[in-house]
Amino acid sequence: MAKQKKGNMQKTGNVLKKREIDIHYLKMSAYRTYHVDGIFGGITPRGKIYCELFIERNVTPQKITHEVLPDNRVGKETGRDGKQGIVREVECGIILDLDTAISLKDWLDNKINEFNKVFAPVTNKKGER
Repeated sequence: MAKQKKGNMQKTGNVLKKREIDIHYLKMSAYRTYHVDGIFGGITPRGKIYCELFIERNVTPQKITHEVLPDNRVGKETGRDGKQGIVREVECGIILDLDTAISLKDWLDNKINEFNKVFAPVTNKKGER
């Protein structure tokens, strides 16, 4: 029996069947889940989009001094040494071509819309959240 292809459909005899393919997702041994608080990046000299994903936290002090209580327990903090400010730990960098960046943007827009439908703000009688 002859098979004819038309777009995404395949005709076998008088029956038109949709063509499909299974895509399997495999997690590599180095797979990790990253928490992301922000993103930084730009355009590479070769016209790709480069992004660094980071987490943001307070600086961890190099040293904290505490008083010692008469019963040898640790008391209140009396001093702290180290940097001041906020740390951004860069978790990973990704490089995307324009088509992939657009696909990612569309995917994120879709997930944001889904989120807003599921977690729509609930308002009280006064219109407050």
